[in-house]
Amino acid sequence: MVSLDIWGAYDAAWWPSILSNLHDLRCPKNLYALYLNYFSDRVATLHTNTHTVRRTVTKGCPQGSCCGPGFWNIMYNALLNLEFSIHTKVIAVADDLAIMTTGNILSEAEVYASSQLAKIEKWAKENKMQFNETKSKAMLLTWKRNNKNINIYHNNRRQEVVKEMKYLGIYFDSRLTFDNHIKYIAENSTKLIHMLGRSAKLHWGLGHKSIKTIYEGALIPLLTYGAPVWDKAVVKQRNLHMLQRVQRLINIKIMKVYRTIFFEASCMMAGVPPIGIVIEEKVRVYKIKHNTE
Repeated sequence: MVSLDIWGAYDAAWWPSILSNLHDLRCPKNLYALYLNYFSDRVATLHTNTHTVRRTVTKGCPQGSCCGPGFWNIMYNALLNLEFSIHTKVIAVADDLAIMTTGNILSEAEVYASSQLAKIEKWAKENKMQFNETKSKAMLLTWKRNNKNINIYHNNRRQEVVKEMKYLGIYFDSRLTFDNHIKYIAENSTKLIHMLGRSAKLHWGLGHKSIKTIYEGALIPLLTYGAPVWDKAVVKQRNLHMLQRVQRLINIKIMKVYRTIFFEASCMMAGVPPIGIVIEEKVRVYKIKHNTE
């Protein structure tokens, strides 16, 4: 698994590349003319006390703009449509790019990965883009023990190899146990609950309904984000208990009861399903929607 980060992200989108891809996608002539006008005669100006500097702008899709994400997708789609080998799958969400490469042995996977990265680097140079080598990582996914050095090269430079990688907010480890991800979301949720506790005391502050609304709207999305990816990690009692401790803390805040209450009793009194059942429901709904049962 290789994760690549682009310098400047949306600001690096080269306009001639966007227009070229629009042409290849057979964009209607009237819309193409509109986009061509949009990218014409744009100037960036910097004013100081004594000087004014102007530069012609030829790239950039501002994040937050209405058309920026669309232009970025049109340009980045060309990268995803490159002719990669059957051993490789390329995934992109916005500017976050992940390359998954498989091989029967380590040396085979290294060769496949390096060759596919060469294709991506060639595309980047043709489209005036540059990958941030300090943020780009590689990780070996295997159940086997491996003490060998992994040699994957990108732009004639050996890719940094890590044992854990964060991609789209989820911590992937080399064995896909997701233990550290469970620990991460549990710690973040606990901090949020302690901050909430400052205004949710036993006899004053936020009431039951308000805390429960915060729990359903803020904590549940945090605790279940990406659950279809890491749900198997909850089979381990250690990980499940970690999440149950978090839910018990917020249940105590909701019901304003003493800390000696058991987890099951706190869920029943707060009127919320146990976190294990919530995760199972999220995963089941995802599988039904995506027909992956």
